[in-house]
Amino acid sequence: MNLQSDLTWLLLQPSNLIIMLILFSLLCLIFGGLKLGRSALALAVFFILVPSLLPVEDLLAGPLENRLHAPNPLPNQVEGIIVLGGAVDWGVSQGRQQLNVNEGAERMMAGAALAKRYPNAKLVFTGLFREIIPNEFTALPNDASFFFGPEYSNRQITYLGGARSTYEEALLALQSVKPQAGERWILVTSAYHMPRAYLTFQAQGWTVIPYPVDYRHTAKLAIQPTLKIVGRLSDIDDYAREWGALIMYNRLGRTEKLLP
Repeated sequence: MNLQSDLTWLLLQPSNLIIMLILFSLLCLIFGGLKLGRSALALAVFFILVPSLLPVEDLLAGPLENRLHAPNPLPNQVEGIIVLGGAVDWGVSQGRQQLNVNEGAERMMAGAALAKRYPNAKLVFTGLFREIIPNEFTALPNDASFFFGPEYSNRQITYLGGARSTYEEALLALQSVKPQAGERWILVTSAYHMPRAYLTFQAQGWTVIPYPVDYRHTAKLAIQPTLKIVGRLSDIDDYAREWGALIMYNRLGRTEKLLP
């Protein structure tokens, strides 16, 4: 996404809307708009309490995470594995000269497991630059490596660090590996992100095998009140952003339908 869209999503995230409501209410109270200020503050409190008491998170996550599943059993053979970016904390990784992952680490773990399962498959990692992680994906371990092993020796690995969005990931992967008709490629990404990723690749004429990971929802609606409001709002931000991206991609023609 470009800077303008990033700023738009930043402003429209539920947690940021709550902060803006609180700031607006304070300004109203300071400058004499007592009634408007109290109303804005009450609305902010309402938006804080509702997710902490009701399964808003599950309602947003369920339709995304339950939409696509990995095949069971998996194919005996595949031509390639695509692991979408978003699991690496680049700031810490560069600062510490060591690979550091974030809450999407399961993408990297699944990519390594699938690489071992399919030793002849091509590997594609988007959002990764080979020169920034020279110690990773090596045949033999060294003092700073985490992802290593014989499954990486003499392996064709493509790094597509320049992709800035799911749409660019699909385009760059398609241009780089040029899949042939009938080839089977596995797509790895977080479960809540899988519907948009799958549809984006499909719109480019490339039907991949979904392999969702990083589930954050139990698949059941459950009322579980919590005091961990910040964490719950953070998850709701992710789901709200994903729903917004799904709608935007569909309206821009980057996907042929809203959900698979």
